[in-house]
Amino acid sequence: MHRRTVAVPAALLLISGLAACGSDDSTAEESAGSGTGPISGLEVTGDFGKEATVTVDGLDVKEAETDVVIEGDGAEVAEDTALKYRFAVAKGADGAEVLSNFTQPEPESLTVSEQPPAIKDAIEGTTIGSRVVLAAPVADVLGEQGAPQAGLAPEDDVVFVFDLIEEAAQPLSGPEGEAVDPPADAPTIVEEDGAVTGLDFSDAPEDDPTELQVIPLVEGEGEKIAEGDTITVNYLGSKWGEGNEPFDNSYERGEPTEFPLSPGGLIDGWVEGLEGVAVGSRVMLIIPPELGYGEQGNPDIEVTGDDTLVFVIDVLGANL
Repeated sequence: MHRRTVAVPAALLLISGLAACGSDDSTAEESAGSGTGPISGLEVTGDFGKEATVTVDGLDVKEAETDVVIEGDGAEVAEDTALKYRFAVAKGADGAEVLSNFTQPEPESLTVSEQPPAIKDAIEGTTIGSRVVLAAPVADVLGEQGAPQAGLAPEDDVVFVFDLIEEAAQPLSGPEGEAVDPPADAPTIVEEDGAVTGLDFSDAPEDDPTELQVIPLVEGEGEKIAEGDTITVNYLGSKWGEGNEPFDNSYERGEPTEFPLSPGGLIDGWVEGLEGVAVGSRVMLIIPPELGYGEQGNPDIEVTGDDTLVFVIDVLGANL
């Protein structure tokens, strides 16, 4: 259903199957190379923060290699640094662009500690204002499934360009705001040591709800999020009436998840239900099938086309 947040650009996560509420729990290969300095067969040019052109001539990497082609004079990037960045992704075979954020209105955001090893090693220890280039086998970054819809097979090489624009606000560690009493017939959250572990449907109706419900549990005091924002959340997802068997739970993984609040990458119930929710909030979303996985359901998590879904979501941060 969901996997850890990574600095691999969010749009590439969507087509590689790693994005929120739509992927399995496999993880990218835990490997990272140690090669630093100029990368043979690769040249990256263009103005920092504005454009990046990737030119390859015989690029062939066996493990991750990195190069800082523009060295910034900002703060050093540490393991716990949150930052905003722009990116370009290109095929290692011919330099053809796969994705780019350089023409978009806003940069993406990431937290270094939450990245897979190849990207974490490339970014950590550099400085804000730097352009960092990573060349690696696709499987080392996107996992053994690669990103076939982007034309990236696991055995191919891929080039990432990261322009580290500025530090970003750290996400909250949990919901912050005023607690709100939910309706008496709403599912009850089950917690253990402060982490959400399940839902209790004892007082909830037996029949599945048929309309989207957004139930505030904590009213946050931060900025309100909107469609297109990149958000950081913790969440638990369950089928209606099956609170002891959640199909996904980021709380138990011990780290929040980051992704864009955009149709196509997320089920519609998330996009509609979270728009306008303030950072710091905890909400419960009750999502009917047509705003969930539709008639086809999601066999990977045993959700059918008739299942109503319930999510508890802590909105911990947003790149507005």
